[in-house]
Amino acid sequence: MITFQINSNDTNAIEQLLHLAKEKFNLQINIINNFKSSPKKTTKWDEFANKMDGLFTPDLVEHLNTSRKEARENFITKLSN
Repeated sequence: MITFQINSNDTNAIEQLLHLAKEKFNLQINIINNFKSSPKKTTKWDEFANKMDGLFTPDLVEHLNTSRKEARENFITKLSN
């Protein structure tokens, strides 16, 4: 099942869309007016991402990239010895 939302007050366009979906594509359609979804539960990773948002400056990103490359090179060097 796929759910999609139409934000329009043009009932004529909506009726045409429904007719096309039913007749041409043989889709079964259930209309739910004024549907309100339950709020998304936040996980510990959502909370972590919100806390980290905005903390990554370009300098910090560059430092992390450099450190990652150095760590990878050191790991490969140890494997080859």
